[in-house]
Amino acid sequence: MKKFISIFLIFFFISTYFNIIGVSAEPKTFKQGIYTWNDTGLPANSSITIKLGESTNKAIVMVVDSDQTMEALLRLNTRVAQQTLPPLNYTSSVIIFTDGSVIFS
Repeated sequence: MKKFISIFLIFFFISTYFNIIGVSAEPKTFKQGIYTWNDTGLPANSSITIKLGESTNKAIVMVVDSDQTMEALLRLNTRVAQQTLPPLNYTSSVIIFTDGSVIFS
């Protein structure tokens, strides 16, 4: 019984020693263009926040799936500077129309 308790305590202390780091996407900046979801390097099946870059007045972001279905259409301007995309998959394409840059995070 002492052996079991000592082994249990060792594993308990080892398992609580490691820090658990949350998974989040690095912010990435994109200019006007067409990108596949693989090009963006962002995680699939998770919500992504889109915001205007510095000195950007307006942007339109459209997401199209592989079967030509529009998944999302977001309009960003000075009043609405940040919006959230729904979870997307790797077959999606992102089309960005902007006068500056858009930040995905």
